[in-house]
Amino acid sequence: MMENEIKTNERQQAQALGLLNAKDVVVSVVKVTADGVSIKLWPDADAVRGVLGEVAQLAQVPGGYSLRRYVCGRALYCAVQLGDATRDAPCPAGYHVHSDANLNEADGSLIAAAAEWGIGKGVFDLPPLRISAGKVHIVPKAKDGTNVIERYILDDVLTLDDITYNDDESVAALRVRKRDGGIIAWQAN
Repeated sequence: MMENEIKTNERQQAQALGLLNAKDVVVSVVKVTADGVSIKLWPDADAVRGVLGEVAQLAQVPGGYSLRRYVCGRALYCAVQLGDATRDAPCPAGYHVHSDANLNEADGSLIAAAAEWGIGKGVFDLPPLRISAGKVHIVPKAKDGTNVIERYILDDVLTLDDITYNDDESVAALRVRKRDGGIIAWQAN
């Protein structure tokens, strides 16, 4: 009886480890228009590595976890092994967190494979979120020497302030903090 309680407790701890805190999430700007900005939230790759280590320790996996990367077609995959089981995934097409394309592929495939283990899955599965222009500062950028608007720039820094989860580990609500301290709230339907 006691062994079942311990295994249940370990399973609950491992499950809770998959739920990332706000500091463990990266806000990536997908698109800026005159009407607003689209953002995508991604698990932070360093935080995911830390959680993988904690999960391996909790599950008493000898040697921890292991990673293997390989190319299939034109996609870089990451395989994450915990014990005898391996889960793998390619880098998501929209993952553009770093200016270095190779680092994007390596980190993107890692967070995708970790999501297959349930680590950061709620954040990973979130679609891009739209924030209207009235809530953020958007600046039109004209072509040099003309008044023709070439593109729009988000003149703000957005970070994740808080995140809450549903019982199924999907994201229930979050708060995005602007540079000036203002908060933009989002809630799942």
